[in-house]
Amino acid sequence: MSAAARLVGGLIVLAAYAWALTPTTASNARSSPRGDPDVERWLVASTEAFRADRYADALEPTTRLVERVPTQHVYLDRLARIYQHLGRAAEEAATWDRFVDVSPTPIDACPAIGQAYARAGEKARALDAFERCVTFDPENSEALFFLGLAYEHAGRTADALARYSEAVAKDPGHADSELGLARLALRANKVADARRAADEVLGHNPKNADALLVAGLAAEREGRLEDARRFLERALAVDDRYVDVHVALGRVDERAGRRADARRHFERAIALDPVRRGELASWIERTGGSR
Repeated sequence: MSAAARLVGGLIVLAAYAWALTPTTASNARSSPRGDPDVERWLVASTEAFRADRYADALEPTTRLVERVPTQHVYLDRLARIYQHLGRAAEEAATWDRFVDVSPTPIDACPAIGQAYARAGEKARALDAFERCVTFDPENSEALFFLGLAYEHAGRTADALARYSEAVAKDPGHADSELGLARLALRANKVADARRAADEVLGHNPKNADALLVAGLAAEREGRLEDARRFLERALAVDDRYVDVHVALGRVDERAGRRADARRHFERAIALDPVRRGELASWIERTGGSR
């Protein structure tokens, strides 16, 4: 799945589950005092605003809940998700760290904690968070995948290969890890291996944006530019905010002499991820633009 989809998909389900709960069980009694009118009022206000997607309104009552009952992981979970929706990555990451310290299931902070640190520009802390996530549940193929992805982004190819391979060994058919291995195969110029992996995933899920990207990159590497464009345009139809697909389409269009189309994709990539401005500046210039 794409970066954006992978971040959000499971979180929506977890959010719907978590906010249906209120911490009134016996195990939570000491950390959520019954009969406290302030706690009850803040809980109602927080829950109503969160369920209505009014995250700014949910922030204050949820913050007050956390201040009053700092060891209640349910409140910390909600506060972290509110910060996520508000785009406050540094506060989200710090809140997930507090959640990890008190939750009986710290794996529930994963992969959000590492992703929050990454969005906050804390690359080292993001990698550390993904490594901690694996220690929470060493058998968890998703945690292994996200650690592999972090290693891949950090250029630690051997470590990424090991984690992706471990995830596939524990969960045969784990598509995200298989595609991670396919990307690494492309880097090693094993184009046929990458293409086969992408084809296998697409056979099960023809709308897997990551698989479409790998298929497009393999076709580009083989000089099949029209095939590459078809795969990549299908990927954008699934997720039009997928930065790497815009970059790949820009390269394909530039090679095909479609400079205006190429520039449009590079500019869109920069708009979606300004951090990549420096990386793409030469492509913008090559296609007749300036950044």
